[in-house]
Amino acid sequence: MEYGILVVLLILIMLAHIEIAKLKKQVKCQQKQINNLCNATENQKLSSQFLSDDVKKSILHLKNSGKEVEAVKKMREATGMDLIEAKQYIDKL
Repeated sequence: MEYGILVVLLILIMLAHIEIAKLKKQVKCQQKQINNLCNATENQKLSSQFLSDDVKKSILHLKNSGKEVEAVKKMREATGMDLIEAKQYIDKL
């Protein structure tokens, strides 16, 4: 009886984990769509990748002084980008 409850609980946890992963993927896709719309309408303040002038200046200063890792970290903190997106953004600056 106890093992049956544990098995059911484990299955429920696995199903919840799978559902959460699907939802995270869906949110990321929707955020990309919002960012594309922001770029198309030139309304960058609504984009998740929006950087204030102060943050952009500090990131540029970090990059120009050879501290790319710190620049990527600051970019990720400011925008919530994943590592690859932040690195690509920093490389384009």
